[in-house]
Amino acid sequence: MNLALSSYSLRDHINRDIPIDAFPAYARETFGLDAVEICQFHILRNDSIRLQSLKDGLTSAGVSLVSVPIDRGHISQPDAAKRDYDLRIIELWLDAAAFLGAPIARVNSGDGDFQTAVDSYERLTVYGGNIGVQVVMENHGGLSANPDSAAALLAAVPALGTAPDWGNFSESERYEFLARMAPRAAIVHAKTVDFDADGQMSAFDIARCARIVRDSGFTGPYSVEFEGNGDQIDGVRRSIRLLRELLG
Repeated sequence: MNLALSSYSLRDHINRDIPIDAFPAYARETFGLDAVEICQFHILRNDSIRLQSLKDGLTSAGVSLVSVPIDRGHISQPDAAKRDYDLRIIELWLDAAAFLGAPIARVNSGDGDFQTAVDSYERLTVYGGNIGVQVVMENHGGLSANPDSAAALLAAVPALGTAPDWGNFSESERYEFLARMAPRAAIVHAKTVDFDADGQMSAFDIARCARIVRDSGFTGPYSVEFEGNGDQIDGVRRSIRLLRELLG
């Protein structure tokens, strides 16, 4: 089992009382984790000085960066000039992920034209492959939030991986949709929300989600992504405890 802490879990703390460069050391010292996932929007600049400082923070802490979720650009928008501009921005962030040593980067599908999304993902997967970064799609709104269009995107772009987030599915589709995404997963967003007094989470059947992923043969990292209310540090501790129980 490989747990990584998502910077999103500590969104009220990152770049406030926890500078992003110190986040890797914080993950190790506070939670005993040696891997992190850092959201692109927490990396305030992607110039060489800022990226080197973050890379030094990872190295000095002995922590690996497993993934960079990218939340820039609209890859399925109809305007070709604007789309190309956004794709070039995403490619710069793929370069940043490669510089930092991340093997995975998530790129959103957007809510535009299906074939345009296919063409964009094909371009980005080739670009990422050339620099050692696998591009993945998360069920994160737009085309990727629909089981059929998500499956069609994966069928059309064989190099595209997935980052299933078991908290982002609708309840009626959660388990079937997760089962369709899991075989192509490079990373799993092990989302948790609010816990009860006994340390359990009842918003959805997280144990069933864990079984579906395990049964798919997944052996990659699980990103701890606490999205509940209340104290986020305590929420991360509870999430890690629960995931260790579920994943063994």
